[in-house]
Amino acid sequence: MKTKIVVHLILTGAIMLAGTFALSANAFGGERWSPEKARQWYKEVGVLKGCNYLPRTAVNMTEMWQGDTFDPATIDEELGWAQEAGYNSVRVFVQYLVWKDDADRLKKRIDKFLSIADSHGISTMMILFCDCSFAGKEPYLGKQDDPVPGVHNSGWVPSPGLKRVTDKSIWGDLEKYVKDIVGSFAGDKRILIWDLYNEPGNSGMGEKSLPLSEAAFSWARAANPSQPVTIGAWSNLNGRMSKRLMELSDVVSFHSYGGPESIIAMIKICQGYGRPVICTEWLRRQVGNTFASVLPIFAANRVGGYHWGLVAGRTQTYMHWGSKKGSPMPKVWQHDVFYPDGRLYDAKEMQLLKAFSFGAAESGGCYVFTYFKGNGEDGLHLAYSTDGFEWTSLNEDKSLLAPMVGGDKLMRDPCVIKGADGLFHMVWTVSWKEKGIGYANSRDLIHWSKQKHIGVMEHEAEARNCWAPEVFYDEPNRQYLIFWATTIPGRFPATEKAGGSDRNHRMYYVTTRDFETFSATKLFYDHGFNVIDATIVKSGGRYVMFLKDETRNPPQKNIRMAFSDKAEGPYSKATEPITGDYWAEGPSAIRIGGDWIVYFDKYRKHRYGAVMSKDLKNWRDVSEKVSFPSGFRHGTVLAVDRDILDGLLELMTSEK
Repeated sequence: MKTKIVVHLILTGAIMLAGTFALSANAFGGERWSPEKARQWYKEVGVLKGCNYLPRTAVNMTEMWQGDTFDPATIDEELGWAQEAGYNSVRVFVQYLVWKDDADRLKKRIDKFLSIADSHGISTMMILFCDCSFAGKEPYLGKQDDPVPGVHNSGWVPSPGLKRVTDKSIWGDLEKYVKDIVGSFAGDKRILIWDLYNEPGNSGMGEKSLPLSEAAFSWARAANPSQPVTIGAWSNLNGRMSKRLMELSDVVSFHSYGGPESIIAMIKICQGYGRPVICTEWLRRQVGNTFASVLPIFAANRVGGYHWGLVAGRTQTYMHWGSKKGSPMPKVWQHDVFYPDGRLYDAKEMQLLKAFSFGAAESGGCYVFTYFKGNGEDGLHLAYSTDGFEWTSLNEDKSLLAPMVGGDKLMRDPCVIKGADGLFHMVWTVSWKEKGIGYANSRDLIHWSKQKHIGVMEHEAEARNCWAPEVFYDEPNRQYLIFWATTIPGRFPATEKAGGSDRNHRMYYVTTRDFETFSATKLFYDHGFNVIDATIVKSGGRYVMFLKDETRNPPQKNIRMAFSDKAEGPYSKATEPITGDYWAEGPSAIRIGGDWIVYFDKYRKHRYGAVMSKDLKNWRDVSEKVSFPSGFRHGTVLAVDRDILDGLLELMTSEK
């Protein structure tokens, strides 16, 4: 069976307007794809394993596409190597000047390229403009200069040329170019996606490239392509130009030649636009941007990738940036993966490429944390993470659901789980001094059912409160457990003085199958001390309860564990504390990879902390590695499907 290879053809040519071309996203010819359409396309495409491609016989895009140097035999050979190595996508540049010289013949060569690619299971992406100018000169037709020995990409020229970029007199011709190429292949299934402009603003052009970028979206969409369109952000992703490119793209794309931390930061910015993310340029081995370091990041974040360079050839992109004339081939190549004779630079890299996968779990790398701020008066807040360490607020840190039930109308300690029915079920503390809790459900964590008040302790005349309720699905018994902490004065006299103040909590619970009818309330956990903030996870065949020892005299205020063979218990005596020499509360636990992470509120220090363990026995404090939004308070962590997170991220850009 042939591997599906996707080719990104980068049709280059560039023009700039000196002024600002400030129109709204909707003003640019045709409709931008909805996030749902983009995500469905990405799901159908699958994992993109790609590279930027020129045949080894071409020094630049002009030489690749001119009639006397177009080399289909070499292209056929090299794409065969790529297919065998495990690639399923290639990104290719096309020169505007070649189109200007003879558009019909260029399109025939493109069709020939597509046919060769298709014979290897290859589809194509075309990029229409490029500002890169390694050669330091304008593009030209005819014989291209030979590469300067030892110099990285010495023959690369922009298209249509940096001087032409600001020449408005050729604007109409560039529009014809875009519409001709896009229109000619608009319904061609061999083309995957249109990448309209490679690195706009490079070679010192800056924001002078933005008007053409915006116009390119208009011209391309006017041709009504069946494929998505994009322009990759490549410099200062929080800058005005990068933001504009991502706002206009159907699918968000970016370039990254930095180390792993830089790539993770860039992916996080791109994910904020609520659309699929593709990295269309990467690989710079000498700084740690390698197959081994980058592909796991892409896999965890469901990012398709296209590194630079396939075969070492006339571009000499195996040399490092800034290499001097006469420099020898470096031991560590910057780009490229094949020698000219088809030998691999490093066979282990191709093993990693073949193994590169997003995995079957749609929730891989997608985590959401519920929380409240202040006293809980404004309601539910959500944060997300792709690694479990760095958490970013969603919805611009604004509440997604205002509290409507309870006398005080608060929404503290929000606990959310995904139930067996596919719904997200949430319970929360409605007041400091009430006998009930709040409940609501949602399919997407955005739109919520009508809230209800559940009077779980109404039968206890002296009950003072219902704090930090949690919900857990008991799969063997096909029921939900809802449990919380309550003080009933005089109920446990032996520990009243140790509790401090007038609080002497124990854990109580009810069961339900439908959140309409509930069992009688029962005592859930009592091992002779004041206890609050219990939460449950399942590990193998046993249930693990994390809880707070709330004893004040002498002070404990730490997180401990208890175990049971059944969700309803009984649970064991508490273990020794798993937290350190500080006061902690509000634990929430999740397993990420091979590690358990328990988050908690270091409430006296006004910050969140965490501990990690592989075996639930030996714990290490990782509080310095985690970061949370300002004012973050007690909630729960859960893994979610990618489409759920994308929907939440879309809230951040819906007004853009």
